[in-house]
Amino acid sequence: MKKSIKTIILGISIFSLMHISINAQNEIDALRFSEIDWQGSARFMGAGKAFGAVGAEFSALNINPASIGLYKKCEVTFTPMTLSVYKNTSKYNESSALAQAIKYNVGSAGVVFAIPGISSTLWKKFQIGFGFNRIKNYNNMFSIDGRSNGNTIGSVFALAAEGLNYKTAFDAWSSELYTAWDSFLIDTLPGSETSYIPVFKGKDLHHTATVTRSGGNDEMIFSFGTNYDDKLFMGATVGVPVINFTENRVFMEENDQYKDHEFIYYRMTDKLRVRATGINLKLGIIYQPFNFLRIGVAFHTPTYYNKVKDDFVRKIDYNHGYGEEYKNSFEYTLTTPLRATGNLAFFIKQRAFISAEYEFAHYGMALMYSNKYNFGEENRAIQEMFGFSHIARIGAEINLTQTFSLRAGYNYVSSPYKDDINDGSQHYASAGFGFRTKHFFGDFAYTFNISKENYWMYDRSFVNTTHNKFLTHRILLTTGVRF
Repeated sequence: MKKSIKTIILGISIFSLMHISINAQNEIDALRFSEIDWQGSARFMGAGKAFGAVGAEFSALNINPASIGLYKKCEVTFTPMTLSVYKNTSKYNESSALAQAIKYNVGSAGVVFAIPGISSTLWKKFQIGFGFNRIKNYNNMFSIDGRSNGNTIGSVFALAAEGLNYKTAFDAWSSELYTAWDSFLIDTLPGSETSYIPVFKGKDLHHTATVTRSGGNDEMIFSFGTNYDDKLFMGATVGVPVINFTENRVFMEENDQYKDHEFIYYRMTDKLRVRATGINLKLGIIYQPFNFLRIGVAFHTPTYYNKVKDDFVRKIDYNHGYGEEYKNSFEYTLTTPLRATGNLAFFIKQRAFISAEYEFAHYGMALMYSNKYNFGEENRAIQEMFGFSHIARIGAEINLTQTFSLRAGYNYVSSPYKDDINDGSQHYASAGFGFRTKHFFGDFAYTFNISKENYWMYDRSFVNTTHNKFLTHRILLTTGVRF
């Protein structure tokens, strides 16, 4: 039965417990770094991001590069303020917890040069543009606080310790296993030295968790385009996305009712930091058969991240002290799915437009690779869990005067999951206005996003689902000049 030793055994070797680790390098991270949530200037966001066929908007160069072909003047644009307000609710068993946060980031910056075409030909203009847009914002946070309903993280440890002799095999125990044993989360079965049980299975414990995510995916772009007879517009964009992602997670299981037991609490603090740089190519075309209609299509190659670097740190403290700190760094390659987009825009007497777009990606095509580790299991999970995600965008703008415009838009993003294990769908609504003179413009936008996520504090076989509901309010301001 339970040991009496209370001191940490020196020389405990550390190995990764995949049951409880939030280490990256799995199918969830493949999805996280493959998904796109186009962001950029206030005009782009205010009109529902549906600028693929409208053109002459810097942030649209990430979606349909041919939109650069609509530029007839040079332009410099900068979005110095993207202010995000998060209001998230997490429901765990019968309890709900609210988390709120405010985050700030720079949304986009870029310059486009419009160069005269070839004289005496129908090539009207050539364009060159470069800068960056944020294509995914990772900033978010949520908190979980509730009763365990008989679940315990000890179930994970008991399964992982099965077959290890607590008297002779301490050198084969990981830090997590030893601390679970030393904190009285697990015990041996009566009469056994190698089989274990979670002591608090079926009992009511206090569970809390806080998850804070920060960073973004900012894509540097280099675009080239042309205008043929004001009818055909073509473009290409070389994208260099730069991922900067951090997740801090604190989980605690607490005995707040059974005062006669030696177990008091078990707290696990994790920090995951991911850095990566990739490359992709986007090709697009826009055709204008009539003055009031433009049709566009674009194709995005997969993004190739040659070196995704993960740095992971885990710290554990419990009633009797601290566990050995666990650190791990790993590098791997990630290839994201290809994407395709169709664009349509209707113009009303040069005073307004209504635009619509459809975009799709098959996230089951993401692929992870390393010459140090076989990602066969993770890649099979990617194919089994993820499928097509469909994105519909609609936007409108009306010029009330020669200088003042109003905008509105809506997006729907379908879930990338094949089954009901999770819900990755999103709804997005926006509104905005702008002032434009001959050489100067300023734009303002407000956006609202609602999404859901199922989350498990540890191995989902042993804990009930936490249902997260994310509400994000975002305010953007863009300024720029044309010359």
